[in-house]
Amino acid sequence: MLTEQRYEEIYNLLEREGSVRTIVLCDALQTSRETIRRDLENMEAKGMLRRIRGGAMKLEGSQDKNSTYTSFSKRREENFSSKESIALEAVNYIREGQAVALDSGTTSLSLARAIKARFRSLTVVTNSFAVAQELAGAEGITLVLTGGVYRADEEAFVSDVATLIFSKINVDIFFLTTCGISVERGITYQRMDEISVQNKMMEAADRTIVLADSTKIGNNSLVKMCGIEKISMVITDSDVSDKQMEAFQNAGVSMIISKERNGAS
Repeated sequence: MLTEQRYEEIYNLLEREGSVRTIVLCDALQTSRETIRRDLENMEAKGMLRRIRGGAMKLEGSQDKNSTYTSFSKRREENFSSKESIALEAVNYIREGQAVALDSGTTSLSLARAIKARFRSLTVVTNSFAVAQELAGAEGITLVLTGGVYRADEEAFVSDVATLIFSKINVDIFFLTTCGISVERGITYQRMDEISVQNKMMEAADRTIVLADSTKIGNNSLVKMCGIEKISMVITDSDVSDKQMEAFQNAGVSMIISKERNGAS
């Protein structure tokens, strides 16, 4: 099990239980006490938990104190025009009859609106309640909602329950939104529990396309999901710099600029 996967498991367990003993983590993760000790030290340094004698406990109020976290309702208004243009570019990579996965990001909601307007034969799998509401009843759209534990501040379903469906299905494209993406650190998120569903969506997809406005390019958030070698393309807006584009292209990742923003046809 990779380090980030252990962090995710530990974080989720603390979210459910409030505290956990080291011996329980060793058994659950099938790893040594020394490895767990290092994991807990590193997670404490990142502000993800508080170590206690013989284990760790949830860092109460950490989400409220984390100034980097912004709720879905606030984020959906930020860089709105960029997200809309990115979504309009993204639909050009979808074909009728395909199955696509949309995560719970605000750009996914913009993509849902674009899908609803253009397609009449498409399957959409999502853990986003906001996306589900947008697509519910849309003609020709088969909507698959993951279920799971509902998190109101993200208008999304999370937890291990939300990942179960992805061992049973295949999707053509996963459109991944993110808090930050850089060549050096890969794809990163604000909170640990955001990435479990995205990881399973990625595993179920033939390809992954990142949708990220230019404010996310070159930035790193708290929790790493994966390196950029896992993705095939980034779609962003025209405010991205030439230096940033060159860095991604040198790393083997195509970067597409939304045509609606740069005036291209």
